[in-house]
Amino acid sequence: MQVYQYDQVESTQDLAKDYLKNKNKKKAAFVAQSQTNGYGKRGRFFYSPAQTGIYFSMAFPNFEIVREKINLLTPCIATNVVDVLRKFYPQKDLRLKWVNDIYLKNKKVAGILTEYENSGLIIGVGINIATHDFPEQIRFKAGYISDTLFEHKKMTNELLQAVDLASKNYGQNQFMEQYRKLSWLIGKRVNLKLGKKEVTGLVKTIDDAGKLVILTNNEAHSFSSGEVTKVELT
Repeated sequence: MQVYQYDQVESTQDLAKDYLKNKNKKKAAFVAQSQTNGYGKRGRFFYSPAQTGIYFSMAFPNFEIVREKINLLTPCIATNVVDVLRKFYPQKDLRLKWVNDIYLKNKKVAGILTEYENSGLIIGVGINIATHDFPEQIRFKAGYISDTLFEHKKMTNELLQAVDLASKNYGQNQFMEQYRKLSWLIGKRVNLKLGKKEVTGLVKTIDDAGKLVILTNNEAHSFSSGEVTKVELT
């Protein structure tokens, strides 16, 4: 896999999109020390200052999607990413917020974005390793993993390998047991936004198909999409 390294870019995700647009045939990764316009789900700005985080996107041309397993892709990536981070930070209680965020001490420290473009798949990963000075509008909800310097190259290489592996193995749902163990939501009351509709209830589990199972009025309902907008902390 070709890995392109940059000091600063607008967005690694956009670089991956351009790569697919140009009909390249081989998978590639785009790694940046900083981004001026990094973004996550729903186009939200992802703060990406230099020397404090890991930011990359991987492009997979002509990616064949297993339609009935597609809800497992992001959970598989997230599980693999946390497994790598725990190797470097074994004392940190990293948790997964369904479906694409990684949390530590009730604050988001990483996000994963999957997009489909020009018959290809793009997987973007942004991690706040040692990012402290967040913009005021996200300071209350954004966190970081460590106060110390980190091995950027080694960690990035292991993460790239882990994400690449997830792109091949997501259809084999054995990882879902680990995903559930890492869940930040199971057993908590949440608000789930579905377009203009909102569902409130207790998260019972995340099933083997990657769906969020919420109990409302003693009835279990499964959701394959939506955004958890509120989590009741105990």
